[in-house]
Order: sequence, then structure tokens, then C-alpha cells
Amino acid sequence: MMPEVSPLRLPADVTALVGRGTETTEVRRLLAHARLVTLTGIGGVGKSRLALHVARKVERGFGDRATFVELAEVADPALVAMTVAQVVGAPVHQSDVVATLIEYLRGRQMLMVLDNCEHLLDETAILVRNLLSACAGLRVLATSREPLRVSGEHIYKVEPLPVHNPHSSRAHDAARPEAVRLFEERAVAAAPEFRITADNEWAVGELCRRLDGLPLAIELAAGRMRALSPRELLIRLDDHHRLLSVGDRSAAPRHQSLWATLDWSYELCSKYERILWERVSIFTGSIYLNAAEYVCSDEDLPRELVVEHIAALVDKSILVMHTSSEGPTYRMLETVREYGLRKLREHPGDTAVVERYRAYYQRLAREFDENWFGSGQEEMVDRMRREQANLRAVLDSLLSDPGGGRAALGMSAALFWYWLGCGQQREGRHWLDRCLAFDATASAERAAALWANGYLAVAEGKAVVALDLLSNSQEVARQVGDAPSLAHATHIRGIAEHNLGNTSLGVTLIEEGMALELEVGTRAQRVLAVEHLGWALCHEQQTERALEVLGQGLRQCTECGERWSLSWIHTFMGLAYWMRGEAASAAVALKQALGGKRPFHDVLGIAVVVELLSWVACAEGDPARSARLMGAVRRLWEPLGVYPGGFELRSWSSRTEEEVRKCLGERVFEGLFEEGTRLVMDRAIDYALGETSSDEVESSPEDALIALLTPREAQIAQLLAEGLTNKQIAQKLAIALRTVDSHVEHIFTKFGVNSRTQVAVLLATQRR
Repeated sequence: MMPEVSPLRLPADVTALVGRGTETTEVRRLLAHARLVTLTGIGGVGKSRLALHVARKVERGFGDRATFVELAEVADPALVAMTVAQVVGAPVHQSDVVATLIEYLRGRQMLMVLDNCEHLLDETAILVRNLLSACAGLRVLATSREPLRVSGEHIYKVEPLPVHNPHSSRAHDAARPEAVRLFEERAVAAAPEFRITADNEWAVGELCRRLDGLPLAIELAAGRMRALSPRELLIRLDDHHRLLSVGDRSAAPRHQSLWATLDWSYELCSKYERILWERVSIFTGSIYLNAAEYVCSDEDLPRELVVEHIAALVDKSILVMHTSSEGPTYRMLETVREYGLRKLREHPGDTAVVERYRAYYQRLAREFDENWFGSGQEEMVDRMRREQANLRAVLDSLLSDPGGGRAALGMSAALFWYWLGCGQQREGRHWLDRCLAFDATASAERAAALWANGYLAVAEGKAVVALDLLSNSQEVARQVGDAPSLAHATHIRGIAEHNLGNTSLGVTLIEEGMALELEVGTRAQRVLAVEHLGWALCHEQQTERALEVLGQGLRQCTECGERWSLSWIHTFMGLAYWMRGEAASAAVALKQALGGKRPFHDVLGIAVVVELLSWVACAEGDPARSARLMGAVRRLWEPLGVYPGGFELRSWSSRTEEEVRKCLGERVFEGLFEEGTRLVMDRAIDYALGETSSDEVESSPEDALIALLTPREAQIAQLLAEGLTNKQIAQKLAIALRTVDSHVEHIFTKFGVNSRTQVAVLLATQRR
């Protein structure tokens, strides 16, 4: 069992899919028989759209539905597994992300769409092989310009859309080939008055034929109907094909068609639109308007003109706009972005664009660090999550530049609160390790990266590694005269010493660091030191002093509207109250802590607080609630391992569990504990906060019966009860008939029955 952060589901379609009925049927058939299906084909042929369309058609057949992982924006091969884990909602606190991901997916019934794998073939293939071999309920639908070459892979080559024969065209919609229908639909979207008529049908058909039926090329062409006729477009396309024919003769004809389409799309743009297309291609993932204005503007493209030309590129299908509560963001299809980057690199001024791109995201990281301690943290976190692909790209870019090491160290250290507070500890360590290895020169940036990495190592339970990093940070900070880093490294080193059992030295260093923080530290670091001293004092049984110290942090957080550190202050205050026997005060503090942690997806903190609330429930004389919470905690902790931060949760929890078992008796305790283990994270939080009653948590007899089955077996059992035959079930779930036969046999065995009717009667009886 595992904590469940909601995975990112399938993205919404901006436009409807035209055609592809035969392809959809065939890919669904392959998915019913194979656990890995890879859609291959050239760029712009529509692999991603087909994969998403198929995923929507079949996801109801998977108990845990389908999820979509976009790999085009991942440049670092080491981040493939981490990206998948982040998207599906698996925790990434453990150093072995693949093992955690396997544990998370094992037992789930899920379709995973891996999009744009071609630049990460080796890493993706290894990950897919490992996941499929360990997770029986997982199926993968991949898109790539090349096969993954994994055992059991079924390859489906996506061909261009059927094109119309100019000698047999008819104007009736039903008779038109899919390529022509796609052109018409997109043309009408761009120019509502557009219609295919007897006058233009030949030109439209010939245009689609010359574009080889490539959907991307056709959509770009159709977007021009506001300004040009099909015949005018055809003339321009002919010109570009002639240019291509005397250029790279080794290019495949369909590649020539695509690049010809992009060429004339580019040339039909205004001067400013061309410049913007080139420059905005440097972004990876989401593009915010203010980022585009900063990065793309200079004397050749004034800042005030960026917004109107972004709108023009949206109209021309070069950019795709997505709207949210925060306002619009923009994205580029990968093939269009590749073209723009090629054009950008043809200009000697492209280095200035790269420098502005780096500078913008370095500044964003600094501003996040400077503004972290205060109100608006949730909005800041949401923005950084959306910008993660660009943050990665800039760090990677800096580390590819021999002179970029110091800037990379500064940026990775400035993201400390993002790494720590938003469940990104593992990725933070990845980047900090890389940056520290890249540039060993003594500097304030290196000192900061060392203490940041040291703290993340503490959070991972690697106190010995942390001590080495923190000692080095102190040494470098003294060498370069960096007083703030010396303060941070000192108090954090105290935590590492404390967690290794050197409690007296640990408290001394924390207090020494706190004194330095008061002189030169930031508010965020001062409160962090207060928080850790409060915990250390609880460990030393000095609860009165702990509450006094934590009260100082509470006031500072409240004054500034800070929420993340406040949630930890409340956590340790709740612990102190529990230790003093003040259960009611402990419950109030811990529920405040849990409510504060939820928006940040602080899985580690949530597990700690729910565990403490199980102790409080016992102290309040509610052993049944305590047992359920203990079960919920077991589910929360399993993917995280033993708590790495030095807490003595294990010994304290064991004493509480022993008391609850004695009060309830073994049989009752185990039943209530089992109920708790069935709670996913959100329901566990609701129950811990008192927002869900015990009646809502208790399992029904039908739930207990279904609990005997795997998710897929439970799904099939319900369909059996509805009267569906095995063949109908296979069709409905898009799986092989023999797979259904096997599941039905397992259901009969587990229920102790020998007919479909008995399954239906048993389930109906349990419902009543």
C-alpha cells in the first residue's frame, strides 16, 4: 500500500481528432493482447494524438485509469524515472526511484502513455522493461520515432492520413478522404466562412497530396485560409519543394513535405512573428507571457509587441494556448519547436537569447527563495511546478557551459525550499550533486549548495553523508566570508549530529547556529532553526522549553502568513503537548499541521502527523480511532521506508500500539487496522481531521468480499453480476478473452463458487 497523490490524467484535446478509425481499432486490439505497444512514425504524423485518443477509449477498462507522461521536455536521461514517478503520483523521497515506482505501481491496473521517447530510448526502454516485469497490471502505450526494442513490444507504424486522388474527388463530405476532412475542419476553425466547393476542391486535394497526408503539415496549411486561397498555398508549396529537391536529397520525401510546410509557414509570417517563433522555441514545456516578453524581446522585437505576435502565432497554429485560473500559458508542438530552434541557431545573436533565458530562470529561482517565507506560498509552488521543465533545461544548459558552474550552483541552492517543501528532495539532490561535481571552486554559491545538499541528505536519512557536506560548507563559508551560509550549515549540522545520536553536541550546534541566524540569517532559516531546536528539546524531554521555543516560530510564521514551516511548528507543538498529557491541545495543533501540509503534498510530513494523531486518539480514550489511524499510517509509510529524519516514532508508536491492542483485543484491533490500510491519502487525511466519520470508513460486507480480489478481478466480478458474458467483458475492457477466462476462474476459487450465477447472488446478498 502507498500514499496516493492524484496522478496527472490525460490532457484535454484542443481540437477534435479527424479520422483514424481503423488505426484506433487496431491499436486497441494490440493493447488487448500486448502489454507494450509502441506507435512509431515520423514527426508530425499524429502519433501523440492517436495515442491519447486510444487511451481515452480504453481507460475505463483499467481500474486506475490512464496517465500521460510527456518526455519531450526531459533532457537529462537520469530524470526519466523521476519524471514518470512525479506524473503518476508516486513518492520520490527514496534514493532508488525505480524501486519506489515499482512498489507504487505493483497491484495497480493502469495504462501509461509515454509520449516522445525517441531522444531517451535507452533509459526509457530499461525503465519500461523493469516496470512491466514487476507490475502485472501495467500496460504501456509509447510514442517514438523508433521502437524501444524491449522484449514483448508490439510496434504499430502510424502512417499519414489517406490523401485524395485528384481525378476522382467528390464534394460530398462522406466521400472525402481523411486528409481533406482534416484540412476542411481546421480551415473552418481559422476562417469560418471557408467551404470546399467545386472551384477549390481540386486545389485542396492536391495540397493534401503534396503534403503527403501529414496531419501537422495539413493543419499548418489550413490555418492560412484566413489570408490565402488553397491555390495560392499550392503555388507557394511548389516553390519550396523545388528548393528542397536541390538541397538535401537524402531526406525522405515525407520529411521534405513537413519541412517544406514549416518553411512556407515561416516565410508567411511577418518579420516579428518569425523572430518570436525562433526565440520562443528555446522554452521547454509551459511558456508564460511575462517569461516570453523578457526572453524574446530586444531592439529587434520590442517588448510591447510580443503579446500581439504571440496571439498571431496562436492563430497560425504555431503556438497552442492553454488557459487556467492563473491566465494563459503556451506550448509548441515538438516538431514546430525543433524547426524554430534550427532557425534560431542560424543567427549569430542566438547566444543573447540563451543568456536571457538562463537569466530569467535564475532570477525566478532567486525570487522564489527570497519570497518563500510569507503569504502566497501555494501559488508560488504551483508556478514552479509548471516551470519545472524550464528550470531543468536551464540547469542543464549551465552545466554544459564550462563557465556556467558558479551560476548553476547558485540556482540549484536558491531552489532549496522548492526541493525541500514540495516533495522534490530526490531531484534536488540530483542537481546539487551534479553542480558540486562540476565546479569545486570555493565560492559563496558552493557554500550554499553544500548546506542545501546536506539538509536534503538529512531528510533522506543519510546523516553521515550530510555531515561531510555540512562540514565542507562551514569550511568554504569561512574561507570566502559567507556568514549566512556558515549560520545555516552550523545549525543544520546540529540536526545531523543529533540524528546520529550525538544529542548533546547536536543541541549545542543548533543553538550556536540559531544565534548566528539571528544576526545574519533569513527569516525562513531562523524559523527552521527554531523548529529543529523544538524537536531536539522534545527528544530530550524538555517539553516546556520546547513549547516556549516553538512559540517564537509560531508568532513569526503567523505574522508573515507563512504556512509550510508553520505546519512543522504545529507538528512539534502537538508532539510536546502529547508528551505532557495534554491530548486535546495536541489534537488541535496536529490538525492545524495536517491542514497546512495538504496543499504542499508534503507526504513525509503528512505521515508524521497522522502517526502522532493515532497516539493522541489513544490518549483521548478512542482506541478504535487510534487503530484505524495506525492502519492508515502503515499505508502512508510503506513507500517512504522507516522515517529518515531521526524521529523516535518507532519506539513511541510501538508502545501506543501495544496499549491499543490490549484495550481492543487482537481480533478487533486487526480488523480496525485493516480498515485503515484501505484509506488512500486524501481519505486518510479527511478521517484524521475528523471530516469523515467512522461509519464512512468502516468496510461494508461487499467491500470485504471485493477485497479478496485484485482490482481487475473485482471489475470483472461486478460485470459478471450484471450478466455480461466473458466475450462481452473482453470487448468492454479491451482485453483478451483468455485473460477474462483466467480471471473468472480465480474469482470462482476465491469466492468458493462454481458458477456465474453464484457470483451475482453472493454480491447481491452482501449488498443487502
